[in-house]
Amino acid sequence: MGLGFVLGGCGTSPDMAPAPVTERSTNARLYTPAPAGTLALPDRVAFLQKDKRWGGDRLGGTKHETIATDGCVVTATAMALTNLGFETNPGDLNARLIAEDSFTSRGWLIWDGIRKVTDGGAYAKFYNTVSADIIDGCLADGYYPLTRFVLPNGRTHWAMVVARDGRGYHMRDPLRQSNSPLIFPRGADAFKSVRCIGVKRT
Repeated sequence: MGLGFVLGGCGTSPDMAPAPVTERSTNARLYTPAPAGTLALPDRVAFLQKDKRWGGDRLGGTKHETIATDGCVVTATAMALTNLGFETNPGDLNARLIAEDSFTSRGWLIWDGIRKVTDGGAYAKFYNTVSADIIDGCLADGYYPLTRFVLPNGRTHWAMVVARDGRGYHMRDPLRQSNSPLIFPRGADAFKSVRCIGVKRT
């Protein structure tokens, strides 16, 4: 598969839903009910937003924010796309999204940019609420959940969920280097937002 897109915004962005978005959750079911037990997706790559290869790149064409300081969404998205078979990294994705005018003037990702940069190969599902059913359903459907939560310093942050088992959600955190995914210490009620990135089934 060819590459795809770029996202941005971390720590300073509110729970925004810049138009257009691909799907919104209403009363319609946008995911498959998850089976009991472990849910896991391929975990092929771990990118860090502060990597010197792209950390200094300006995020979304902004004047001051960089991938290192505010690029958790772009970094998490790059991981999801790479796991789905697209060739990209945070710097490449950022550049592609900029070229597709897929950031707001404040450097926040316009989620439909994922579809644009992947030529329709991948897209993001946007949900108005957060729940364990939504996250587990996305995993069951082969979509990587990106979740937003609050760090101890008060800033918001995005990470990518790759699995869920009896111990909790296993996540790749753009700020934390680790050999294996980290286990989120709280349940789904601690997440402020969720977006799921995947490919449409034929």
